Amino acid sequence: MFERRGFHRGDPGDVARLESAGAEFVRGYRIALDAPEEAGARIAAREGTGSGFVYEGAAMALALLDALSPRRRDRLRAFHTGPAAHSVYTAHVGSGWALARLPKILWPRILRQLDSLLGWLAWDGYGFHQLFFAPDRPVRAPLPGYAAHAAAQGVGRALWFSCCADPDLIAVEVARYRPSYHGDLWSGVALAAVFAGGRRPPDRLLDLAPAHRGDLAQGAAFAAKALTLLGPVPDHAETAVEVLAGVSAAQAAQVTDIELAGLPPAGGSGPPSYEIWRRRVARRLSGRQERVH
Repeated sequence: MFERRGFHRGDPGDVARLESAGAEFVRGYRIALDAPEEAGARIAAREGTGSGFVYEGAAMALALLDALSPRRRDRLRAFHTGPAAHSVYTAHVGSGWALARLPKILWPRILRQLDSLLGWLAWDGYGFHQLFFAPDRPVRAPLPGYAAHAAAQGVGRALWFSCCADPDLIAVEVARYRPSYHGDLWSGVALAAVFAGGRRPPDRLLDLAPAHRGDLAQGAAFAAKALTLLGPVPDHAETAVEVLAGVSAAQAAQVTDIELAGLPPAGGSGPPSYEIWRRRVARRLSGRQERVH
């Protein structure tokens, strides 16, 4: 993956970890493409239930099949609410990879199957895809409204891969984007630092983005929630959450649940409910890092 995509080759341990994540994505994609009706059962049998990247790849395949099929077009929704319910975050992200591969006229076939709150994660997946396949230039996704910010969150996640978990290189890349997207980018970086991980604790991120510590905490908390649903939280992720959010992974996941209460309904005026949720989590956790370090 690193050679083919032109990614920075850093620490060999980080290269191996991130390439393993990519391989899991591809396995999920192939399983779902080969047997879409049995994808969930086959993934559980072959991979277990602990790999969010496998479910992400499978969701991309099912979204493509639904968009291109002349008949059945509900496989993705069934996957999200059934076999991938415990990995619904990554499954929504995988749906966005499909959007990046399809003409806009087919997007509604995917978008109408998404959760009204978590559906914004599809644009996160779209942004990740765009940077992943063109790591040498900033993503200028011509997306309307908040979708561009959600895509920037995915770009931030992809920077963790393309820069091989090197915080200083990531900071250089973030600086190439408009300041209005920096919070989104750092949030995505933190999410990947927890979910995909790296050989070293990500405390350097706090030094490089002092104005965005709330965004870093929010991204870490969302990753903690996703990992908690998948099963036991890996040690590297537990450490990263404590560094970036100032609380344990279980506590960070709980914060994401608490801040769901009282969200305005989707489709109202003002920021989307998803963004309000993100801001609430960031505000709740902001400043906690200093209590740990």
